[in-house]
Amino acid sequence: MRSTFHGLETSKRALFVQTTTMQTLGHNIANANTEGYSRQRVNVSATRPIEAIGMSKSSAPGQIGTGVQYDSITRIRDSYLDMQFRRENQGLGSWSILDSTLRSIEGILNEPSNNGIRGVMDKFWNSWEVLNRDPALLSARVDVVGSAVNMVDTLRHMDESLTNVTNDLQANITKKVNEANDLAQNIAQLNGIIRKAEGLGDNANDYRDQRDLLIDKLSTIVDIQVTEAPNGDVTIVAAGVEVVNGDNATQLTDANAATATSGQLHGYVQSQAQVDTVRNQLNAMVQSLVTGKVTVRLENGYVAAKDITAKNDVELENGTTIPAGTVIPAGSRVKSPIELEVNGFNGLHELGYSLSDPATSGIPFFTTSDGSGTFNINNIRVNPVIVNDTSKIAAAGKYETNNNGDNLTIKGNSDIAHALAGLRDKAFEYPQNLTTLSKGTIDDYFRAVTGDLGVRAANTTRNMENQQNLVDSLLQRRQSVSGVSLDEEMADMIRFQHAYNAAARNMTTVDEMLDRIINQMGIVGR
Repeated sequence: MRSTFHGLETSKRALFVQTTTMQTLGHNIANANTEGYSRQRVNVSATRPIEAIGMSKSSAPGQIGTGVQYDSITRIRDSYLDMQFRRENQGLGSWSILDSTLRSIEGILNEPSNNGIRGVMDKFWNSWEVLNRDPALLSARVDVVGSAVNMVDTLRHMDESLTNVTNDLQANITKKVNEANDLAQNIAQLNGIIRKAEGLGDNANDYRDQRDLLIDKLSTIVDIQVTEAPNGDVTIVAAGVEVVNGDNATQLTDANAATATSGQLHGYVQSQAQVDTVRNQLNAMVQSLVTGKVTVRLENGYVAAKDITAKNDVELENGTTIPAGTVIPAGSRVKSPIELEVNGFNGLHELGYSLSDPATSGIPFFTTSDGSGTFNINNIRVNPVIVNDTSKIAAAGKYETNNNGDNLTIKGNSDIAHALAGLRDKAFEYPQNLTTLSKGTIDDYFRAVTGDLGVRAANTTRNMENQQNLVDSLLQRRQSVSGVSLDEEMADMIRFQHAYNAAARNMTTVDEMLDRIINQMGIVGR
């Protein structure tokens, strides 16, 4: 036969279970806005039924229910959505850093504008056009030097800005590596806590939420592969390094950023490459302008400043004809136009004669600050000899000899200045692996550089926005599964409250029945 107090036990179990569900519901509501929190649910089941006790099966029909119990408290989580979110999130981390860097580079180039490289180069070329009209005009020579100094200062300032970006990227790599190491260390500690808690048969829901949030943050920094063991431990491989294994955490170094395939560390490394690409493109432009081979034409009357080789047959004033490809001796006076290949702006300027007394030639217009023969945006400068004495600008292509035997530049001659101004429209050759333009004017090449940067920046922005949309979509889907809905929790609150009240009412009823039996029966005849 069943116990007299069976009804009380059944009601008590119901009260305990409904109390637990209400406490869990309150925990959900309290953490509705907690980052990384997953709503929890109480899993209940009917307790094991009983039948009448006896030596053989009771003849009473059916089994007697014993009430309800909760088996576990679990969190609502979809591991597949977690995996998708982390994969797309690490891609977003990479694209966002790259997009930010390219925007910074665009700001440094500052094109189109009147203050960028294009603007100062236009002023530089225009100053030579003015000098071509009157090569003896002092103000024109001062303007040439001033515009040239302004141009090289702009290039050097751009180099400093690019260097600052590179330094900032390296500093951020170090910062993010330290952040990743801290996250890995905390994840390893949570591994031990979760393993101990679940080893006793409990579900470490809140600790698992904390660990998953740290893993999400780690996925923003670096590419990760997460594997969970049956005992609750997770093993994490980041940038090819096993950073978490049980309670143990392995430290990443700055060098590991190079092996990252996505995440912010990968974005920083790719950003450094983008900065180097722009720097190399600008260096190639400067090197081509100053020393790049280019074919020029000098009109009749030019006096060879050194031994030169023409591409055409050249007639000298003494009646001699120099065949194409043959050396024309220094000092020869050319009667016919001459075409020859020179080494860029410097090579052409060295063929001219200064306005100084006596006239001199072979003066390079640009020099390097480090004394090397390779020009770039970091070391180019205007020859100090020319900066200190504008008469050293070699604008003339011939000279006359006075009675003392000194060579004096013909002040009205501007053959070299005219040819130098014409370099603006001359086609130079550039390295083929830097831009889509391998041959063209300096202006064409700089347009190719800025256009190439603009295309890369636009593609990066588009990819970042697409990646952001993917992450947002996955985040919404994950929130729809794991997030706390206050409307749903309030509906459950009413349901659980009614269940609790009903269980309490049932216990009261059973108590009244037992009171009738215990206190009010068996008193007849007293």
